[in-house]
Amino acid sequence: MKKRLLSYLLIPGIAIILAGCDLLNTDKEVTDPEKTLGKVGNYWTLSAEGHTGSQITIISNNDGNFVASLPYGGKTIQVEGKITDKGIYDYVYSNGDKKKPFTLVKFDAEVGDQWEYNVGNQTVVRKVVRKSSTDDTDYIFWLIKTIDVEETIPAGTVINGSESQVKKILWKFNHKFGFVSATVTESDNSVTQISSMTNAAEMD
Repeated sequence: MKKRLLSYLLIPGIAIILAGCDLLNTDKEVTDPEKTLGKVGNYWTLSAEGHTGSQITIISNNDGNFVASLPYGGKTIQVEGKITDKGIYDYVYSNGDKKKPFTLVKFDAEVGDQWEYNVGNQTVVRKVVRKSSTDDTDYIFWLIKTIDVEETIPAGTVINGSESQVKKILWKFNHKFGFVSATVTESDNSVTQISSMTNAAEMD
């Protein structure tokens, strides 16, 4: 259960790592990895109580579509997503279909903005519930602003052939560091806190 939970979180967590089922419109979005969080070599070290720390590293990026390497459970998992200067997108609910990205965060989003994705007869919702106006969140050595996105996953939602054991995730993102943290509520109401450290800002 715990391994499945952490594996599920790591994929969209970085993405690293929310626009509905419509195709992603990146006409005005910069996808050059040298100008985004998707730069090759960027990594995020993730930790959670009761879990061994894991590090996900971007190993390739083609026009914003990245592949990241994640050693976990004795294996190396490859994670794919899309990063632009405007936001982060994942393919978790589309089972890797790059024609159906799901917005994880838009850095210019405002409170109340939300994105939906239909999975069978279920609808996953990601909604901006808070956006800092001042540097009020501790992160490594700094105080930073965050965009907080609440993801609601209906009971019975199937991901990669298995029913999700997670019902809610509160994501925290920052335009400079990307994924900051996540508070995960499982179906049995147990809560796991995921935190991160990254070199992304150092590679600007």
